[in-house]
Amino acid sequence: MLLAVGCSSSSGEKHQALADVNGYSITVGEFERSYVDLLIRSGQNDTPQARYNHLSTLIEDQLWYEEALRRELDADTSLAVFIDLARKRALGGRYYEVEFLEQLPQPTETEIRQAFARYKQPIIARHLFYRDELEANTAYIRLKAGQSFIDEARICFQTVNFDSTAGWLGEIRYFQVDDAFAEAAFSLAVGSFSAPVRSRQGWHIIKIEDRIATPIITESEFQNRKDGIASLLRVRKRRLEGDRFVRTFMESRNVLIDPQGLRALDAALARIERRVSSGPITLDDDYDVPAPPLTSMTPLATFTVNETEQTFTAEDYFFWFPELPFGEARSRPAASIGRAVRNEAFALAGIDANLEMDAIVQRDVEYYTRTYLANSMRQLDPDSTLMDALRTSASISIDSLLFDQIMVQ
Repeated sequence: MLLAVGCSSSSGEKHQALADVNGYSITVGEFERSYVDLLIRSGQNDTPQARYNHLSTLIEDQLWYEEALRRELDADTSLAVFIDLARKRALGGRYYEVEFLEQLPQPTETEIRQAFARYKQPIIARHLFYRDELEANTAYIRLKAGQSFIDEARICFQTVNFDSTAGWLGEIRYFQVDDAFAEAAFSLAVGSFSAPVRSRQGWHIIKIEDRIATPIITESEFQNRKDGIASLLRVRKRRLEGDRFVRTFMESRNVLIDPQGLRALDAALARIERRVSSGPITLDDDYDVPAPPLTSMTPLATFTVNETEQTFTAEDYFFWFPELPFGEARSRPAASIGRAVRNEAFALAGIDANLEMDAIVQRDVEYYTRTYLANSMRQLDPDSTLMDALRTSASISIDSLLFDQIMVQ
């Protein structure tokens, strides 16, 4: 069963209380917004169980938040640092919404029907994969000149002997692969291959071997699944067009990574990895690897804001550090710097757009703060015994009728 996700409730419904926890209302709007964000960030599928689980998480978050206040965790000085981070994160997110999401058109009837047809007809595909765009373009030129896909796959995947399965992916379904990959693959005719396609993993050249025959598609089946398909298509368009928007936005910022700063950061992150369990991060340390020392003012990159060059320092980077995947920071420090610069650039764009007093920004800061305190408490209860006690003593009510209405939208 496919479920429609987000943007489905009317303005009035969004303010209705879906659940009440000790007098605090979890609204339909709060549930939908946080749930759609979860799906986009995690990549998980929208299912009835996922929705029930998310509502349960929101209820527990409120109980943890109340317990954190009782224990005066809001007096911790680290909270002030987090609130500053939450404010800039909210500013960047709101700028993205105003300049991109609110301008994004809804899927048309034609687009929904096409997506449904593709959903019903899987393809058989193989591909070539590259981390480097130049390598992908060079391979594409060879293919256009007559090189066989199998021979090119042997080069790409470094197979010593002839291997007819090189690059073989098998059956591909429309909504179960990377968005850019799917749109390119399902647009191809059988036997043809694509130009290099940029996914979130790298660059692909895709060849379609076959399409799997499907039973006759009836109008009644389309109508039954229309809302769910439209929902999945909205999420796909948001991700695809959003990636393009972000790339265009960042290209205009002219980001340049400082080579010496990059070396110093890489050494510092290696040191942090070794000391991760032994104490707080210290920026002004000497590191015992052959690299420049990293201080708070070490320049890591430059970028342009309103035609003025800005320096992005190690202090700026570590401000955003809680938002950065540590695995990426260790394996691809330049990409990690780029991600942090992107966060900073969007936040500054939000400030320039006078969004600091925006009601949604204020709401998001409050939400992030509540979640931060809730997570601080959650870490103190690894075996869930305290949560069991909090649930038992709490006054919790759920509007089952309203929730059932959301479940079938």
